[in-house]
Amino acid sequence: MSEPSPAPPSPAPSGEAHLRASDDEREYTAALLGDALAAGRITVDEHADRLDSVYAARTRGELAPLTADLPEPRPGADLAVPGDDAPVIALFSKVRRSGQWPVPAHTVVRARFGAVFIDLRQAVFTRRAVVIDAGSFCGKVEILVPDNAEVYDTGSAVFGKRSGGGRRDEKAGEGPVIRVTGRSVFGHVRVMRGFRWPWRENR
Repeated sequence: MSEPSPAPPSPAPSGEAHLRASDDEREYTAALLGDALAAGRITVDEHADRLDSVYAARTRGELAPLTADLPEPRPGADLAVPGDDAPVIALFSKVRRSGQWPVPAHTVVRARFGAVFIDLRQAVFTRRAVVIDAGSFCGKVEILVPDNAEVYDTGSAVFGKRSGGGRRDEKAGEGPVIRVTGRSVFGHVRVMRGFRWPWRENR
């Protein structure tokens, strides 16, 4: 499911560069960078560096240079959604997603008599806040998050189990915000942090 493009903020006069940036302005700048990544105008590393700067920006003047070399979208045009937002489903199987993959704003994960392993340590976050709708039925979903991620599990369990978060890094909260929703029925949804067992990655 694709997320609608954020509405563009009202242009600010050049004399307002010192004014504080709003959350909407930061999200719109992040959406422009995601569009540029999807179009091949910037690399994965450039996107990551600029996105860090977006969420560290305090003023409009700090945001402006981050997209100064990128074309403005046509009026009324939807911004591209980087990454594949198709559901990740394991049915009597095992599915793994890892590496430098663009994380959509909303990802649906389903494990039915199977297992899904989502590794977000090297993933490219096209938005600071993302939602992972993780559901398991007689299956298992494991989500490995970066050490500095802020994680909220708001899902439920019926004759199942939800666990995790792991240890909190001292920089937790400075990275992406990951909200995990969904339901575990006779299954397990687990969020892990500080992964230290490489042999498990080859399962």
